[in-house]
Amino acid sequence: MTSLLRAIAVVALCGGSAALLAPWLLRRATEPELEPGEVKTPYVTLATRRTAFAAGTWAAALALVAVVSVDAARLGPWLVLAVVGALASVVDIATTWIPRRWLHVAWLVAALAVVGSAWSTGDWPGVARAALGAAVIGGAYGLVYLVSLWLDRGFFGLADVRLGVLTGMVAGWRSVPSATSALLLGSLIGALWGVANLPRHRDAPYAYGPGIVLGPYAVLAVAVVTQR
Repeated sequence: MTSLLRAIAVVALCGGSAALLAPWLLRRATEPELEPGEVKTPYVTLATRRTAFAAGTWAAALALVAVVSVDAARLGPWLVLAVVGALASVVDIATTWIPRRWLHVAWLVAALAVVGSAWSTGDWPGVARAALGAAVIGGAYGLVYLVSLWLDRGFFGLADVRLGVLTGMVAGWRSVPSATSALLLGSLIGALWGVANLPRHRDAPYAYGPGIVLGPYAVLAVAVVTQR
């Protein structure tokens, strides 16, 4: 019963944190410099209860998957990703622009969570795994970004690369195969989301970030189902 209550408290804390942070951060987010002809929804107009509810629900769902799948001593980085990933996903869906500063701060917080978890478990090689995971997923999405620039299509943003670094760090903390699996599953989810959006957006950009965020949690869900 104590473990169940603790798990419920963790999930509620992540959901509540994302719900409270969403409006506060959006009112203070710096607008990106747009190219001629580009239009985006201003961040400040998203600082609503609806956005807070969406971010809180996302974060709680991701945290629930992590709580069910990950040992408590290794949970910290996954909870950081749950909150930041929820915020990034909701804003990406609404605008296709994720504030750069959010992800830079998230890198630092996630890195501290990895180091803290490594200290509490004695798993110092996990720090190297996390760094390798960040390099694998961030590097892969970086190549996709460069290809999009070369093709002059703009179908992939630099924010997605930054988000890939974050998800790679967390997935790599679990294992390097988890990072590569997260890359594959996240890319698949992102591609399916793109196909689903084709009737509405055609050549317009769409949010790829949610797929990137869901990749590591899909790995956890598969591991629970297959008991690996």
